[in-house]
Amino acid sequence: MKKIPSVQRPLISIITPSFHAAGTIGETLDSVLPQLSDDVEHLLIDACSTDGTLEIAGKYPHLSIRSERDKGIYDGMNKGAALAAGEWLLFLQADDWLPVATLDAYRMAVKESPMAEVICGSAEAVKESSGCWSTVWSVTDRDQKKLTFENIALGEPMINARLFRKSSFEKLGGFSLEYSLASDRDFLLRAAETGVVQCQVDSLTYRYRWHAGSSTMTEGNELTSKLSQENLTIAKTHLPRASSTSRKVLRRWHDRLTVQAAMNALENLRWKDLAQASREGMSENAGWIFCFTGEILRSLPGFLSRGGKTRTRLLSGRSMA
Repeated sequence: MKKIPSVQRPLISIITPSFHAAGTIGETLDSVLPQLSDDVEHLLIDACSTDGTLEIAGKYPHLSIRSERDKGIYDGMNKGAALAAGEWLLFLQADDWLPVATLDAYRMAVKESPMAEVICGSAEAVKESSGCWSTVWSVTDRDQKKLTFENIALGEPMINARLFRKSSFEKLGGFSLEYSLASDRDFLLRAAETGVVQCQVDSLTYRYRWHAGSSTMTEGNELTSKLSQENLTIAKTHLPRASSTSRKVLRRWHDRLTVQAAMNALENLRWKDLAQASREGMSENAGWIFCFTGEILRSLPGFLSRGGKTRTRLLSGRSMA
């Protein structure tokens, strides 16, 4: 691993897992460059890319680079966390950006909130269309950033808009390799269960790139079904040990996931999958069928306005920037 000498322990370690990211890695690294100082280290944990990712990354002398086979993106993130020398960990994916002044906002929050174990900023997801970037979603409200079961299960988990104290990350056991797409949500639920202390900042600290190959923005691509199944497994795993209040949230999440699965099966005339989703939904909620019926009625106006085309087929028929 190419390592940049440091005379003191860094405050922040930025960890970027990568695999065949030649098309985006340069923009990602460029977003970090203007924010670098002596209290920051940047680790690139690559999974043996052969598309030019490493050649591009090698042009950035601030980077510490390790390239070896791994068991997926969360394994890379865990490896980076283990190698990190910083007191705080920031996970930056190889197709996203750090907005201007992100690190300054985190430095200030660390000073002002000495008891915090997690610091959460705002985030947005953007996609490109005809040469212009448009916002797909954003989370800026402080209440929506709080480390609660409701925000994590029913909102955007935003793992990358959060700065983690390394000792707390290690205490939680890092990311589970049982999940290849949704381990960040499982990790944050564990953090909420154990009462990890988080503070919120108003600054925009992360910008996600919405594109067809993304493993995090999966709506309409081939990973949608797998992500939904992983989320369902996570909900069922956390349900038995959740408090009464948290259990209500997890059951709402379970309802939402199974209704979505049933709707996708219905739209694509997959009757076996529809029956399975219905059984799963009713296993936690005897009144699940009313939730499903309500979703069908809610979707009818959109279905008719699209001339009888389902939303799922529209999404699968177009590529996302």
